[in-house]
Amino acid sequence: MTKKIGVLHIVQSLETGGLENGIVNLINRSDADRFRVDVLCLREKGELADRITNKSSQVFFDGKNKVSITGAVQKVYNASKSGNYHIIHAHGWTTMLAGYIGGKLAGVPVIMNGEHGTLYFDYWHRRLMQRVLFNLMAVNLTVSAALKDEIKQRFSVSNSNFKVIINGVDTEKFQILSKEKNYLIRRSLGLSEEHFIIGCVGRLDEVKNYPSLIKVLSLLVSDIPVARVVFAGDGPMMAPLVELVGELGLSNHFIFLGRRDDIPDLMNVYDLFVQPSFREGLSNTILEAMSCGTPVVASKVGGNPEIIIEGQTGKMFPVGEVESLATIIRGYYNNREELRSSSLNARQHVVENFSIDWMVRNYQDTYIELTNMSDL
Repeated sequence: MTKKIGVLHIVQSLETGGLENGIVNLINRSDADRFRVDVLCLREKGELADRITNKSSQVFFDGKNKVSITGAVQKVYNASKSGNYHIIHAHGWTTMLAGYIGGKLAGVPVIMNGEHGTLYFDYWHRRLMQRVLFNLMAVNLTVSAALKDEIKQRFSVSNSNFKVIINGVDTEKFQILSKEKNYLIRRSLGLSEEHFIIGCVGRLDEVKNYPSLIKVLSLLVSDIPVARVVFAGDGPMMAPLVELVGELGLSNHFIFLGRRDDIPDLMNVYDLFVQPSFREGLSNTILEAMSCGTPVVASKVGGNPEIIIEGQTGKMFPVGEVESLATIIRGYYNNREELRSSSLNARQHVVENFSIDWMVRNYQDTYIELTNMSDL
């Protein structure tokens, strides 16, 4: 019997987020006959831990929320020694630092990194440390070619140990629902078939630039009085966003749902999915929306141009350009045939190019290649 490859993912937490959701999907779809995949949470366990259904996988968290870099290294070392892993798969700057030191001390053969779009440029020593760590990794996986190019340029690193694996989506979970089901979901939100629903899903963080969407609606409300914006997600920007909506007199046009567990249903009732982010690595929620047949309107940043076919599965606009976003939304509202065509194209595009099984195969092939190279 072939020996299983042991992989330990290191994350800050499994709180709701694109990175974390991707790891959960990867673990649940892993080939249990060939891989043993666990997760170490350094800061907090997080609600997504409960969504891991792979019975051979474990989530480790010692209950200590405040942790220094020394403490993080100790956590990695302890988990690595007890778990006998072949690969440590870190995800970003802090986990990469703790993973490299703790993993090396524990004798883990392969230490690799995954970058999902969050980079740090604020202090010179942190920029230098990221550069050093990128070069020390067996491989750095990025979720888009744009992110790989940015890292190479901003940190002056070579191309030799970088590889792009674009995220995948569960096209069975995120699929187009019947009109009857759509109607019932709308009713549950207090909305009717007449409403034109603009939807957002994700953590309400500053980087998502949601105030710009609120300002856009103030430009559209006279032309599209049936427009409603539905936010699904929670985060530090919740209160400021609600306050801004009130200040602009738009409270009747916005619904803040908070954290939800029925995202595939919500994606279906959105007429448009809008993501005005300042920056992105590669957005899982964009892929999920398209898988549900929902056209996407997103800022032209990060990996968005790699997954959105302009004018066919959605449209993009320059980040922060409120008027451009308003024009696109108005155009879709006035041209329902284009909206329907984009819906069908979006679903087909994801099914053919961004399935979750395709993503998992790419990760597992990478793990096999790295362990073969390390001559375990």
